[in-house]
Amino acid sequence: MIAWSTVRGRISGFAGTFAALALGVTLLATSLLVYASAAPRTPERFAAAPMVVHAPIAGNDDGVVKAMRPWSVAETDKLRADLAAQPGVTQVVVDRGFYAQAVVDGRPLAATDGHNWSSALLGAYQLIDGSAPDADGELAVDAELGLRPGTRVPVLTGRGPVEMTVVGTVSGPGYYVSDEQATRLAPGVVALGVWGSSTVDIERVVGERGAVVTGDARKVLEPEHDARIRWLGTQLLVAMATLGGFVTVFVVAGTFALQAAHRRRELALLRLVGATPGQIRRLIAGEALLIGVTAAATGALLSTVAAPLLGRFLVRSGLENPDLVVRPTAGPILVAVVVGVVVGLAGSWSAARRSARVRPMEALLDAAVESRAMTPLRWISAGAATVLTGVMAVLTASADASHRVDNALFTAMAAIVAATAWAPVILGPLARLVTWPLLRLQGATGMLVRGEIQTATRRTAATAAPIIATVGLAVLLSSMVATMREAYPQGKARELNGISVALPDETPGLTDAAVRASGGTGDLTTRVFADSSVFDAVGRASFKATGSRLVTFADGVSQTVPVAQSGTDLVLPRDVVRAHDPSALTEYAMGASASSASSLARSGSKVVDAQTYAEGEYAEDMRLLWLFALVLIGLSVGYTGIAVATTMAMSAQARRADRLVLARSGAGQGQIRRTVITETTFVVGVGALLGLGVVVPALAGMAHGLTEETQTAVSLHLHWATVGWVTGACLLLAVASALVSARRRT
Repeated sequence: MIAWSTVRGRISGFAGTFAALALGVTLLATSLLVYASAAPRTPERFAAAPMVVHAPIAGNDDGVVKAMRPWSVAETDKLRADLAAQPGVTQVVVDRGFYAQAVVDGRPLAATDGHNWSSALLGAYQLIDGSAPDADGELAVDAELGLRPGTRVPVLTGRGPVEMTVVGTVSGPGYYVSDEQATRLAPGVVALGVWGSSTVDIERVVGERGAVVTGDARKVLEPEHDARIRWLGTQLLVAMATLGGFVTVFVVAGTFALQAAHRRRELALLRLVGATPGQIRRLIAGEALLIGVTAAATGALLSTVAAPLLGRFLVRSGLENPDLVVRPTAGPILVAVVVGVVVGLAGSWSAARRSARVRPMEALLDAAVESRAMTPLRWISAGAATVLTGVMAVLTASADASHRVDNALFTAMAAIVAATAWAPVILGPLARLVTWPLLRLQGATGMLVRGEIQTATRRTAATAAPIIATVGLAVLLSSMVATMREAYPQGKARELNGISVALPDETPGLTDAAVRASGGTGDLTTRVFADSSVFDAVGRASFKATGSRLVTFADGVSQTVPVAQSGTDLVLPRDVVRAHDPSALTEYAMGASASSASSLARSGSKVVDAQTYAEGEYAEDMRLLWLFALVLIGLSVGYTGIAVATTMAMSAQARRADRLVLARSGAGQGQIRRTVITETTFVVGVGALLGLGVVVPALAGMAHGLTEETQTAVSLHLHWATVGWVTGACLLLAVASALVSARRRT
């Protein structure tokens, strides 16, 4: 009851804490709802098969890439015969997949998946018009492509274009050829659909040759491209939740601490009339619990609206698959609510502990001047955060590309904590330096600002803390992208040294015909299996073998071949790769001739110079990184904007007595406003300066790592546009909050 009374009496003071917690729960629940909705699902083209037998799954050494080791033609025929002979089995359908892409009016269509005709049964796709393909050169296509039966169309395959005749249209996606032709285009098989019998019987027949999946377990057949897109979306969701969690704890702890400091005399009065330290702690915890529960409930409600919106945004941005449908469910929302309440209680812990130590008489008689700027715990925390910042900066400099951004973000977070902890020590000297010119001007503004800051450095530091976080996170994220956007193309252009390159143009890769037309050379890309692991491999026309290895190719055939290592990839003879992988494509061809551009266009290719290639190779990565940065910047600015407004309003509330003294001493409203604006500007300026400082260790570590990776000189690139607008937004918000609060309470 007391907690409700205290909260009700300080609605404005707790508004920022409530808003931060509500936003945090909204963000977490929204992220969890989208993540749950984006979980792997049974691919549409296997939805009609009650049971699917798939090949053994292998992973790479890092556990990141997983793929199914295909069965060879002989293994497939044997397994199919064994399954068909099982009593109760009514049908066994082989699924073969290969690269195919029709070219219409000189441009490749978007669809790139080819299949054998019988596999249409796996998705219950029906023939809409015409007839099924049953001979070489005949093709059935998705009706949505707009190709009518009788149309002659060139179809790109791994070796090059093949003239085919459309004989039918289908109700499902892809290109379908006869089973015999599909066997030559895709000899390796990773899945068979089975109708009839029981799962136990089928598992007995399959044995160690593969695995049997039914129902939702068929999601293991999700195409790798879809899994990659879903992984990208997950990275953004994880980054949002991580940053949101950090900022929520940061804001909640800060607002509770500032609220407790402003209520010191009130709490001391409670002690004076008999309240024990335990009762004070329970009072603060009760307030936190009440705010946490109401904020969590509000956030849960908002997430049901925000989650579908975030899902649509991710789909439009290419970070989730088009079939994503976000539906609110109880589990993710409940988890977010519990986390929100726990964060609220955790954020109040330090404030409750400090409030419980207030001595009745000492607090009531305490002057406005703080006895010390730093407590022992704050000294320890500042030192530990500084050491952690240095360690993380070193780890950022030595990290590989996949972990460098995460390490830089954690470095900045540690630096933000360090800068906030050291702020009371820094503010005094800065105040003397900055206000020195003001003392030479007419009026008492400079003296008042200097006196207030020097007598309340901890309160000023708490007010500057959200500015530090806002500027630091926003500048870090934008500057990381700016640094990488220059470093990677610069390094790649240096490697090419002016060589022209043939690239795919609206195709997933270059066919053999396109490589020949370019006049350049390029490696075939494929995937092989060895020692129960999967490897990305390239087929190169000439290379120096360092040994030999028994590998299983895309057609399921195992063969000992000469190999060499290129980073984590295996290098194999090009003709061997082509013989075992009819759908293998070339990523790019070096040394291409611009004079062959017209013939390349007909095969979905183009020729570019070295600089254009270097910029284009990283264009999609940079687009995604900048998208990540914008989302996270908006998130951090929104979060800390709440804290800026709240802390400024609370600071103005604490200064009410000071403004009354000024007014009764003859100061006009204009003078009081100028004092408020000057002090607020100083706080924002110091916060922005420290915010810039916290990004230096992270960006320095990133620049060093990029220098080592690209073998080019990479320097820090601060994104000054972000510095300007974020600092300006903080200043406007802080001044407006302070003036409104000062006017309301003077």
